[in-house]
Amino acid sequence: MTLRSYLYAPGNRPELFEKAVASGADGVILDLEDSVGSGEKTSAAQHVVDYLSDRETLPTDPPIWVRVNNRPGLLEDELTALAGLERLAGISLPKVEGVAVLDRVNQLLPERVSVLGLIESASGLTAVAEIASHRRVHILGLGEADLISDLRMSPSPERVELMAIRINLVVASAAAKIDQPVGPAFIDIRDEQGLERSTELLRRLGFGGRSAVHPNQLEIINRVFTPSESEIEAAGELIQSLTEESERATAVFVDSQGKMVDEAVVRSARHVLEVATRLGIVDTNLSGTNLGQHGRGSSG
Repeated sequence: MTLRSYLYAPGNRPELFEKAVASGADGVILDLEDSVGSGEKTSAAQHVVDYLSDRETLPTDPPIWVRVNNRPGLLEDELTALAGLERLAGISLPKVEGVAVLDRVNQLLPERVSVLGLIESASGLTAVAEIASHRRVHILGLGEADLISDLRMSPSPERVELMAIRINLVVASAAAKIDQPVGPAFIDIRDEQGLERSTELLRRLGFGGRSAVHPNQLEIINRVFTPSESEIEAAGELIQSLTEESERATAVFVDSQGKMVDEAVVRSARHVLEVATRLGIVDTNLSGTNLGQHGRGSSG
């Protein structure tokens, strides 16, 4: 299940954990990798384990993930420490370049723990289909900062140069029948217009959510990845129309807007309603909708 937003919190800053959980993010990622210096890796891991072990005060929502270090020694130690924590929803595994590391993760983590595989290098891109198809990968993510450096790119602010790479992740995810991929963080915290444009593009490309580096980014991210009331209404009407036409043994028909509709078109409508149902916006059996009060015009 792709979440709309994943907020990073540094693992060496335990005073920020509760704030991240209360931020409105759909998911929280406690980070042991990039935001933690080499001398603080061990203590940061202990802070995260202590926090996730506190059953009395730890809320059940949002789901909490941990980004581990994909380095020999560190990876094994961190996975071993995290493996028995019931509150751990998943791990974010950085710099995945093949399936060998995923096999190791599979040995050390119980099946209930989801794995987000981050593609951050040319090697990872060339193996993305195999990575997406691995039995332990539930979702892919894109780490564009590392990837840009590895590819020696100089992308424009709109990052159009990365379009093919982003689509590659969407295709690999769909082919492997896993969740829609997670989009990269937008690092200019004060550029709200840029964040909204970038997030809207990711949604249109087929991403299901994106990561955030600051709580102020969450409102925009959640709103963009929330189906609007008009989208929900249109989806419900399409499904209802197909049901009625199917009863008349008609598999293809023209809707009130003059557009041809068949089962392939309706699959997208079903996806809209599935997302809206998960977010509690509608109560639906996929043959009709009951609109709630939320849509892309609200904070989600």
